[in-house]
Amino acid sequence: MQQKLQTRAFEHVTPILQSGEQPVVATRAMVGKFSSGRLRPIVSQAMRFEGGALLGAALAATSKQFVVLTNRRLIFLEQTFLGGPGKKVLGEVPREQVSLAEAKIGVVSLLRLAFGTPGDGVALTFPRIDKKNAESLAEALRQAPAA
Repeated sequence: MQQKLQTRAFEHVTPILQSGEQPVVATRAMVGKFSSGRLRPIVSQAMRFEGGALLGAALAATSKQFVVLTNRRLIFLEQTFLGGPGKKVLGEVPREQVSLAEAKIGVVSLLRLAFGTPGDGVALTFPRIDKKNAESLAEALRQAPAA
């Protein structure tokens, strides 16, 4: 079932992909505020869209999302009522500005992603059923983006 959802997410982002851009991994996640007393930066939920507009308000209103990592971008899609990927793009961040700040894999997995701009980032939470997806996304984020 997870592979079917990832394939559907890839199909939804295909029309917006740039020439040579390839999807790497897609998964559903709870997107939340990135803040941790153990980490130096206190990172807000704001994200930058390509034009520079902040998307924090839109992301705060829609915490259940589908995250698609390509070789050039991290794309956030809405999640449907049944947990599948929606077609509406909520935001995107250039891949070179995304870094994995922290990964906790367990019964409930957590990935904290920092963006290039100080103070920007998100925390992604995955239930046990999506643990393998969290591991795949973390591994893909640890690798250098391919052009």
